[in-house]
Amino acid sequence: MSIEGLITAVKPDSHQWTCRLTLIEKQNVRTGKTSPIKFMPMILQDSAGTRVQATAFQGDIEGIDQRLSLYSTYLISNAYVKRITEMRYCVDANYPYVWSFNRRTLIQDVDPAEGVDFRELAESETAPFHTIFDAYQHDARMNILGAIVKKLPRTFIVTGGKQRVAWDVVLVNEECIPIPFTMWEEFVGKHGAEIEKILHAGGHPLVLINRAAINLFQDGILTCSHVCHFCLRP
Repeated sequence: MSIEGLITAVKPDSHQWTCRLTLIEKQNVRTGKTSPIKFMPMILQDSAGTRVQATAFQGDIEGIDQRLSLYSTYLISNAYVKRITEMRYCVDANYPYVWSFNRRTLIQDVDPAEGVDFRELAESETAPFHTIFDAYQHDARMNILGAIVKKLPRTFIVTGGKQRVAWDVVLVNEECIPIPFTMWEEFVGKHGAEIEKILHAGGHPLVLINRAAINLFQDGILTCSHVCHFCLRP
């Protein structure tokens, strides 16, 4: 019988453990730099605030992606646990391990009433718009929360002699401060159709952009590097 506990109690030699975790970040599927292996990193958090990075690989990605919804809470058991060998994979200084999810990982739903509110969690970690240019000057990453109120006409950008898909949108925060923002290819491909649908219906989709690397790009538009995470809510 498994015992429900916190992330810090789970080690590579732990057996019959279960953790109540909220999925707070689901990143885009990537391909390894030195191999063709595809993987999808995720970050989960327990009730004590401890975080762990978990990854699904290759044939397990689709099933795990469909099973786990952002900001939903689950009981997780039987993940593969190993010690971190590269600090870039460490998302919490108090926990030096990473997990892998596969078809043997047990995932059970938890009542949404016991989960984490999207706005509450997002607002606790996001930066005000007026600090964006400070982040740019110091080459710092930041989390941005805002509503898309308008899509601008441009749909592609030519860089390095190549045409790339790029959408310019206007983000507005709770202080009603607008800022132009460029969405690149992978984000347009994943979220573009839904954004257009919501805007066309008169809505303003809420977006949370995690760990954005801020760059000034053509015409003063702000943009994100491909390593950031883009979360969309109607």
